[in-house]
Amino acid sequence: MKRRNRALVHLLWLLLASNALANEFETGVYEAKKGHYKKAIPLINTAVNEGNPMAQVFLGSMYKNGKGVEKDLGEAFRLFELAAKQGDADGQFNFASLYDNGLGVIQDRKEAVKWYQLAANHGLIDAQLRLGLMYQYGQGVTQSYNESEKWYHMAAEQGDADAQLMLGLANWSGQGVKQNSIKAYMWTNIAASNGSHEAIEYKTKMNKTLTPKEIEQALGLSRTCKASTYKDC
Repeated sequence: MKRRNRALVHLLWLLLASNALANEFETGVYEAKKGHYKKAIPLINTAVNEGNPMAQVFLGSMYKNGKGVEKDLGEAFRLFELAAKQGDADGQFNFASLYDNGLGVIQDRKEAVKWYQLAANHGLIDAQLRLGLMYQYGQGVTQSYNESEKWYHMAAEQGDADAQLMLGLANWSGQGVKQNSIKAYMWTNIAASNGSHEAIEYKTKMNKTLTPKEIEQALGLSRTCKASTYKDC
């Protein structure tokens, strides 16, 4: 019993320590957002040194943008890598973006795709959208419209307006999919309703091409699609 009690006390201590570190990080973020960097950085660094991936990504972004610290892409790379290798989706995305754009490291889009895909598999919309673009244009991968559409669909099903517009344009042009003006209007209309100003412009152009009957059909499909939370599209 005594051994079990000691184990429980130790576990409770670990939980309290973990909560204290989390609170320190939250305080550090709060201070950083207020511009109080001298107070923020030691608190964030403590969490970074304890292996907190959110802290690693946050501090990495500070170094990447030179906000509160001197800009240092090498340090940003190191911090994003720490988070990425712990399986953190934001860390993986940020790590990929450095390879993608050649920031703090020699540009390597194949390596970028690897890390984007890990983040995308966690459901990160930005990673799914970027993968869609990379497959569409053959950046770091063999060009594949089917793969491109797959990643756009994954982001679109989460309600991302940019991905929905990309699906609309793919259906409009027939790029990688069978040309379908009604489905193009459906996705473009959905993107517009979700706040894409660019989609509103494309929808206006499509209005001049489609018949009233086709537009009504597309609007009906839009309603069905949205009602199914983008699954029945």
